[in-house]
Amino acid sequence: MRDLSLKLKEFYPHPVETVWQALTDPAAIAEWLMPCDFRPNDGHRFSIRGTATSNWQGFTECVVVLVDPPRRMEWQWASADIPEPTRVCFELEPVDGGTQLTLSHIGMTTQADIKSLSEGWPMKLEQLRAFLANSD
Repeated sequence: MRDLSLKLKEFYPHPVETVWQALTDPAAIAEWLMPCDFRPNDGHRFSIRGTATSNWQGFTECVVVLVDPPRRMEWQWASADIPEPTRVCFELEPVDGGTQLTLSHIGMTTQADIKSLSEGWPMKLEQLRAFLANSD
């Protein structure tokens, strides 16, 4: 087990409310992250589904831990591929010309999971950027 402490900051030239909508609408999440049955309600259990790989079973079970619109959202992130759940936090801050998104993914997990998340989240945040650009 190793300590996962991933923190990514991205600027999006869109209002906080627009970025928040992309983070909380299941159809939007399906476009930039993966298909899911998400609802922005504290305690809601949902799964994110994709194509299985050699180090991922093809789905992740999540629980909405906190929703504080339109500023902060936290998920518990659990997969059979990791020994215990980790936590994903999305924090939005209005800045000149748009929104600063800080994504944190923390917890104890495997080295393979750390590598996968460290490569995957930056790619997903770029897909979020493309989704937002195409939504204008």
